[in-house]
This record gives sequence, C-alpha cells and structure tokens, in this order.
Amino acid sequence: MRSALKLLLSLVVLAVFSGVGFLNFYRINFESLTGPSRLVRYYAVVLAVAVAGSLIVKSLFRAVPIFRIFLVSSVIAFMTFNYDAIKVKVGSAPADLAILLWAGATLLAGIAVWKLSRRAAFLPTMAIVGLAYMVPAVISLIREQSRHVQAANVATLSMTARNPRNVYWIVLDGYPRGDVLQEFFAFDDEAFLKGLRDLDFVVYDHALASFPETIFSISSTLSLGFLQVGVGSPATILPTAELYPMVRGQNVVVNTLRSMGYRYVHFQNGYDNLTQCPLQGAVCISGNVSHEVQFDEFDLALFSKTPLIDVIALGSARLESDQTPFMRGAVRDLTDKLSAVQALAGPFFLYGHILAPHPPMRFRQDCSIRMAMPDLLDWDAADKPAFLDQLVCVNGEAIDLVSRIVRSDPQAIIVMQSDHGTAFRGQFSKPFDAWDELDVKERFGALNAMRMPASCAREAGGSVDLVNTFSRVLSCISGHHLPDKASRQFVVSHADMTRVHEYTVKSE
Repeated sequence: MRSALKLLLSLVVLAVFSGVGFLNFYRINFESLTGPSRLVRYYAVVLAVAVAGSLIVKSLFRAVPIFRIFLVSSVIAFMTFNYDAIKVKVGSAPADLAILLWAGATLLAGIAVWKLSRRAAFLPTMAIVGLAYMVPAVISLIREQSRHVQAANVATLSMTARNPRNVYWIVLDGYPRGDVLQEFFAFDDEAFLKGLRDLDFVVYDHALASFPETIFSISSTLSLGFLQVGVGSPATILPTAELYPMVRGQNVVVNTLRSMGYRYVHFQNGYDNLTQCPLQGAVCISGNVSHEVQFDEFDLALFSKTPLIDVIALGSARLESDQTPFMRGAVRDLTDKLSAVQALAGPFFLYGHILAPHPPMRFRQDCSIRMAMPDLLDWDAADKPAFLDQLVCVNGEAIDLVSRIVRSDPQAIIVMQSDHGTAFRGQFSKPFDAWDELDVKERFGALNAMRMPASCAREAGGSVDLVNTFSRVLSCISGHHLPDKASRQFVVSHADMTRVHEYTVKSE
C-alpha cells in the first residue's frame, strides 16, 4: 500500500511539474487563444513522453524505485519549460551558450532531486512545491476569466449590393510606403508600384495607417473607425479581447458584406496566431499545408520557452540548410490557393493576410529560404539589407498574384495594402508618447493601392488612408457614397494596452 501511494503521488508530481509551463502559457495568452484544447494536446504528449522515458529508465535500472525516477523526470520537465528564464539571465549571449547553461542547470537540479528523493519527506514536499507553483497561476487564470470581455455585438450597415463584385483584400504585413522606402532605405520601389499601376491600380502615395501594430490597425480598417472608448483624456481604446474576434471576422465590414449576400473567405497564412481562421462563419483557406512538421506562431511562442527552437535554428544554420521547420507566410501560399477561392459561388470577400515582408527575414531576393530566428518583434537595423531582399521577393510574388486575379476576375475589387510600416528606428523601445517625426513617418507610412472596376472610378480617386479603405469598397458595391474619416494616428501604451497617444502628422 505504501509503495502504491508513493507511485501515485510521484505520478501526480510529474503531472503537475509537466503542466506548470502550459498553465502559465495559457494564463499569459488567454485573450489571444480561442481555447485550451491545443495546449492540452501538447501537454498530454509531454506527459506521455515523460512517463515513457521514466519507464525506459526503470527497465534499465530495475533496482531503482520508479517513484524516484518520476521525480527526476518532473524536474527535467519543469526545467525544460523554463529555458527562457535562463536566456533572460544571459542576455545577448549566443544561443549555444544559453543551451549549455540550461543543460548544466538541469543536470544539477536532476542530481539534487535524485539524492534528496531518498528521504521520506521529500516526495510530499515535492507535491507541495508543485501545488505552490500551480496555485498562483490558477488564481490568476480565474481572475483573467472573470475579467474577460466578450466580443461586443458588431454593427451592420444597412446597404444593398447594387454592384456586387468579388473583393480581394491582400494585406502585406509591414510593407512601407514608397517614399518611406526611398528615404529610410535608399530603395526605389517604383518598379513594383508601376507594376500595380499597369494593372489599373491606383497607388496612394501618402497613405497612413491609423495604428502602428497589426491588431489595432486591422481592427481600425475593418471597423471604419478608430477604436476609441469615450472622450476622456488620455484616450482609451477597446480591450484587446474585442479586437481578436474583430480581426478574425466579427466586424462591421464582414457583417455588412454578409448582409449584402457575400461569403466571407478567410485565408489563414499558417504563421501568425492573430489572423487565424475563425471557428465559425467563414470559408477557411489555409496556406502552408505540408506533410512535414512545421511550426506556426503558437508553436514558436510555446516552444521558445524550451531549448527546442534554438536547437533547430542552430542546427539548420550550421548545416546551411535551405529548408526550415518554421511556417513561411509567403505571398505564393495565397497564390497557390487562388483557384480554390475562385471556385466558390460568389460574390465573396477574401481577407488574405500575408506575413511578409514583416520579420523574420526568411526569404532571399529569389524567394529561396533564408534560415532566420522566428522572432516577429525583431526590427534590428542591421537587418535592413535582408529586409530589402525579402521585399524584392514579396514584390515579384505579389505582382504574380494580382496579375492572376485580374486575368481570371477582371471586374473584381482588389485592395493591396499593408497594415503599418517598419520600425527599424527602434520605435517600440521608446515611450509610446515620445516618437519623433521620423519615427512616426516610418511606422505609419503604409502601402495602399486599390483596383476598382471602371464603374467605380470615382471611389478610387483622391487620397485613401487605411481606415477609409472599406468606405470606398462599400460605396462601390452599394452605389451609396460613404464619407471618408479624417486622418488620425494613434500609438497604444504597452504598459496597459488601453491608453493611447494621438500624434499630429503633417500633411504632405
């Protein structure tokens, strides 16, 4: 009976220590995840591997009590999901040093647990320690759930589709405006812009994003507004809990087009979690479909807490491999799915969000794979040449994509734009209300180009900021002109994700 109790308690300890990292991950990313199911599956795999590994060790060392092996496995599992804490300690040190230090710390922890596990009081002590780690995370998660804001009911504009056309909205994440590329990169983008004009696009040379980050910018564009709450000072913004569903299809534009008889087609690029396909109410088209193991942003965020991502990146770099286990997020991923989209009964509205030319710098000019650490926040000024290489790749693939759309669907409305510009001046290492004019211009200056059918030429005229994109599109489809919003630019405080600072941008 005593041995059975030890075995049961040691299994509980293993389950708890293997799950702490997953619970904390869910707590931290609660608003952005659609549920815990994917984490639960990963947790089950990790726990199964820990148990199987322990049983293999037991088969090799039959005299060793299994509960002691489970305890050592517990600390190894715990240390594995605390690799990122060691990386923070070593700062900018090379990844191989961080891996070496983690391995050393894990070995020492394993030896300590192995020796202490001989003592009768150690097993219950481990159980108490495990619960001590779990309880704060559980309490915090309960608080997050109690504070969780359900997505608000989204308005629908009362409009009729008098001029129904398929609508393609192609977002090239982080693509700068032409003059920004010239001024900040000494790069002439005229060949790409001329390619768009030759396909009857109007290119808006002074277009601005309303926000410098994807979740806010896309939400602003899809809501035809600026996401503000109230009229207080400082201004506040809608909670991110409402913005995630908005980006994924619960928004004014999609609701209005649906009410006009449109189908909503959501292209999931397979890389970033924010723009994943909604669970209901959309035709989901997935990019990056592969029989090989590939990591998306969810995988990267989770497994970056372990040595796995660094080990893969270091191994691939040393082998000089042109293959990568990280999702590509390329324009051609959408091009490859174009026939599946166009086979749908129309009219339809396609939202295709491409994670390029945004970092990481994973494409060369010829679009072959460049091995890069999968960091979506790494706007390192030293990477500007690699960014331009990636931009050249994007340009070629983007022109190919829209050329195919124009040939196969010549009366369609096509919007080719970005959600914000680049941040190589270190904008996000500065206070959110202390950007200078150049910081603002680089980050808010966004690509925007629109191709309207001839009957809607009026709606394509003038200057169009991103917030006014779908005022023009809906005006074309309905025949009822919607007025533009005046240009406004906001930066959200990362300290609380609610306060915003509004910048005054000089007209150009």
